[in-house]
Amino acid sequence: MIAHIVLFTPKAGLDTEDMRSFAQAILRTCSDIPQVRRAIVGKRADIDAGYVRSFGDKTYKYAAVLEFQSKDDLVSYLKHPSHQALGRQFWEHCEATVIMEVEFAHASSPGAADLLV
Repeated sequence: MIAHIVLFTPKAGLDTEDMRSFAQAILRTCSDIPQVRRAIVGKRADIDAGYVRSFGDKTYKYAAVLEFQSKDDLVSYLKHPSHQALGRQFWEHCEATVIMEVEFAHASSPGAADLLV
């Protein structure tokens, strides 16, 4: 499985209507493109684990994780006109974004350790 992970923070001062329209575009893109196997979205949660946790140089307010069966499916998604339009909205609406793709395996699967070496 391949995951497309997007962390983002909208620009300060983005009004509620623009943010709602942007959120709807994210959800629509996730549901309209057939190669998306699963999509989850969320907002950063502050969790007190009882010890200091480092979040790196930057924190992000929102996240989206999209799962694909194969690399080819991810590439089809990335080239889809709906995704390209959404990408333009990210440039327009976000002050910070980080995107990465990750190849995943279930932790109990025989080859999982190979992904971490």
